[in-house]
Amino acid sequence: MNLALARQDPKAIRQYLTKPVKVNPVFLDRVLNSQIGNIILAKISQVISTPSQRADRQALRAALVISASQDRQVSLIEIIKNYPTNEVEVDGVVYRRRHRLERAYRQLRRLQTNLQDLFGL
Repeated sequence: MNLALARQDPKAIRQYLTKPVKVNPVFLDRVLNSQIGNIILAKISQVISTPSQRADRQALRAALVISASQDRQVSLIEIIKNYPTNEVEVDGVVYRRRHRLERAYRQLRRLQTNLQDLFGL
């Protein structure tokens, strides 16, 4: 992604990509296989997806669990690195005054909150 051409602030992009969210990988897997998890996966897959946009939720679920199992936290950049396909697309445009990467990061935070609420973590 060419940030200069897209008129994006590299510092903001870096923040959304690298800021980690702490999660328990076992509980994460359970939540991602629930209705709440499917909603969160659907929203994040609007930003991080396969080029064909097929099986995005499954690929994203796998990337999240792999990321969490490594160090009990996830970040968007880890998800992208652990995405189980050869190619991954990241939508980095601003939509309704918010950066799509910020929206994806907020979904990760919601996931963390849901895990805490459901399992008292």
